[in-house]
Amino acid sequence: MKNRTSWLMRWFLVSGCLGVFVALVLMAMGASHIVSPTVLLVLWPSSIAGIADPSTLSDKIMVAMFEFGGNFILYGVIGTLVGLCFPRKHSPEGLGAR
Repeated sequence: MKNRTSWLMRWFLVSGCLGVFVALVLMAMGASHIVSPTVLLVLWPSSIAGIADPSTLSDKIMVAMFEFGGNFILYGVIGTLVGLCFPRKHSPEGLGAR
């Protein structure tokens, strides 16, 4: 059971990091190219919080944490669900044998 939990945790972390990477790419693309709002909201739904237009540094940090953290959690949950759909096969000799 511990192996399955750590395996799903790995799915969550890798997928969450992918979500942050997608958000960073979309943010960089938005500065130089026009990104369709539909594409932006599908791939980075928590970016809607940017409408708040924070003025102070602490508010900007809070909005950024919400936007990137929201994408991390969303992609992490989706990755974990994908990991549940593809169960890992265990070998009878242990983890070292493949």
